[in-house]
Order: sequence, then C-alpha cells, then structure tokens
Amino acid sequence: MKKIALLFAAVLFVMGATMAQSEQNKSSVTISYGSDDNEVTVAQDLDGDDLNVSDVDILGNSDDNDVYINQDGEDMNSDVSITDGSDGNMVNVEQYGEGHDSDVDIDNNSDGNGVYSYQYGEDNDSEVSISNNSSSNLVYLEQVGEGNSSDVDIANGSNNNEVGTGQYGDGNDSDVSIYNGSSDNRVLAAQYGEDNSSDVEIANGSSGNFVETYQDGEDNSSDVEIANGSSNNYVGTGQDGEGNDSDVSITNGSDLNGVVTIQEGEDNESSVSIYSGSDRNVVLTTQDGDGNDSDVEIGENSNDNYVETYQEDYNHESDVLIYQNSDNNTIMVGQEGNYSTSDVEVSFGSDNNFIDVNQKK
Repeated sequence: MKKIALLFAAVLFVMGATMAQSEQNKSSVTISYGSDDNEVTVAQDLDGDDLNVSDVDILGNSDDNDVYINQDGEDMNSDVSITDGSDGNMVNVEQYGEGHDSDVDIDNNSDGNGVYSYQYGEDNDSEVSISNNSSSNLVYLEQVGEGNSSDVDIANGSNNNEVGTGQYGDGNDSDVSIYNGSSDNRVLAAQYGEDNSSDVEIANGSSGNFVETYQDGEDNSSDVEIANGSSNNYVGTGQDGEGNDSDVSITNGSDLNGVVTIQEGEDNESSVSIYSGSDRNVVLTTQDGDGNDSDVEIGENSNDNYVETYQEDYNHESDVLIYQNSDNNTIMVGQEGNYSTSDVEVSFGSDNNFIDVNQKK
C-alpha cells in the first residue's frame, strides 16, 4: 500500500467582488533522496481569478511515485519536475478554467515516467520538456477550448519517448521539437477546429523518429522541418478541410527521411523543400479537392531523392524546381481533372534527373 507523502487541499470560495485578487494559495511538495512509492494529491478550487500555484519536485533517484494535481478556477500554475535519475513516476495534471499554465520537466537520466495533462477552457498553456538522456517516457497532453498552446521538447540524447497531443477548438497552437541527438521517439499530434497551427522540428543529429500530425478543419497550418544531419525519420501530415497549408523542409545533410502529406478539401497548399546536401529522401504528396497547389524544390547538392505528387479534381497547380548541382532525383507528378497546370524547371548544373508529368481528365 502506498504511503501518503502529502495531501494538500485548498478550497477557497470568494463570495463578493471585494474579495477578488485578495488571496493566493501555494503548495510545494518535494520528494527526494531515494524516496519511493509515495502518493501526492494537490487539489485547488477557487472562485474568482486569484492565483493558485502548485510545485512538485521529484529528484535524487526517487522512483514509482504518483502525483495527482487538480486545479479549478482562473490563472492557475502547476509545475512538476522529475529529475536526477528518478524513474517510473506517474503525474496526472487536470486544470479547468482559463489562463492556466502547466509545466512538466523530465531530465537528467529519468526514465519510464508517465505524464498526463488535461486542460479545459481558454488561453491555457501546457509545456513538457524531456532532456538530458531521459528515455522511454510516455506523455499525453489534451486541451479542450480556444486559444490554447502546447509545447513539447525532447532533447539532448533522450530516446524512445512517446508523446501524444490532442487539441479541440479554434486558434490553438502545437509545437514539438526533437533535437540534439534524440532518436527513436514517437510523436502523434492532432488538432480539431479552425485556425490551428502545428509545428514539428527534428534537428541536430536526431534520427529514427516517427511523427504524425493531423488537422481537421479550415485554415490550419502544418510546418515540419528536418535539419542538421537528422536522418531516417518518418513524418506524416494529414489535413482535412479547406484553406489549409502544409510545409515540409529537409535540409543540411539530412538523409533517408520519409515524408507523407495528405490533404483533402479545397484551396489547400503543400510545399516540400529538400536542400543543402540532403540525399535519398522520399516524399509523397496527395491532394484531393479543387483548387489545390503543390510546390516541390530540390537544390544545393541534394541527390537521389524521390518525390511523388498526385492531385485529383479541378484547377490544380504543380510546380517543381531542381537546382544547383542536384542530381539523380526522381519526380513524379500526376494530375487528374480539368484546368490544371504543371511547371518543371531544372537548372544550374543539375544532371540525370527523371521527371514524369501525367495529366488526364
């Protein structure tokens, strides 16, 4: 049976306007020096917009602890730190209301931890950082409402982590960064609503990562960058709706990556850029709907890449540019429907490329 390290419950009801901004609750919990199998519950419930703060630190090889944080109100902060070889801990953060902030840090060889963060309301922010050789952690972030932000960083030799993010509402932002030799991580990011933004970056020798993003709604944007010697990664992006934009760039000696982009709807744009000595990448782009646009660029000594673009329905545009000593690339363009255009340019010493354009009604 787990020991109860701390039970903190702060319940404050503000009955009148004269009490607003008058109180502040703060809870601090520290589990350290090889302390295991503890259970921590922090509950903060507030009427009004006073500030509640919860800080939980698990450090010094403290393992298998459970942390439950529940905050209800406005402008609440939750900070959880798992560090210094602390493994197998579980953190559950739930926040209800507006203007909340949730930060979770897992670092310094802390492995096998689980984090679940749920925010319901508007203008909330959730941040998770996994760094410094922290591996095999599982993180899931869920946000329901408008104007929310989700940030996930996996860095500095942190491998085999799994991250899932889900955002439901309009005007949300999701950022995922994997960098500095962090490999074999798996990231799934989904957004449902309009005017949402999703950004994924894999950089600095980070290889073997698997990333999928999905957006359902209108006027959403998805940006994926693989850079600086990051190879053997797979990225899939899916967008369902109108007026969406997808940008993928592979650069600076990043090789053998696979990218799949699927867009369903009208007036969508897809851009793929491979440059600066990035070789043997495979990019597949499919657009289903009217008035879509696809742009592909391969340049600056990038060789042996394979790019396939398929567009179905009417009024499409496809542009392909191969430039500056980029050789032996294969480009396949398929357009099915009327009133579509395809432009291909090969320039500045780019040799032995194969380009096939197939247009049919």
